[in-house]
Amino acid sequence: MSITRRLTRRLSQRGAVLLILAAVDVIFAGALAGAPAETRATDNYKLYAALLPLWAWGALWAAVGVLCLALAWTSQDRLAYGAATGLKVFWALLHLLAWAVGVLPRGYVAAAIWLLAAGLVMVISTVPRTAPTEGGQR
Repeated sequence: MSITRRLTRRLSQRGAVLLILAAVDVIFAGALAGAPAETRATDNYKLYAALLPLWAWGALWAAVGVLCLALAWTSQDRLAYGAATGLKVFWALLHLLAWAVGVLPRGYVAAAIWLLAAGLVMVISTVPRTAPTEGGQR
């Protein structure tokens, strides 16, 4: 049996969501850390860089993504769900505050999107873990 098949057979629905979150967080980490000059010149990226170097923001997002990836196949996934939720809430509040003080005129848009994403993660985190069965069907 291939390793891919063995891994997917052991993956619960909660674990599958953590893999999706891991992908989102790692992709966003790359977008932060590897932003080209024209992107770094935008208001959002200027704000991020004023608070922390972009590589540090990228490392934070990547760390949460790696945590989600690492815990996707375990039943002890609360830490991953908590970190994924917390980071998205923090990012939303950063944008909301920047909008409120006039730094990001449309920061409320990003704040709403990230808060909604955090809400979705929170709801999914309450779904009971389903045990994978033979053949990957539940």
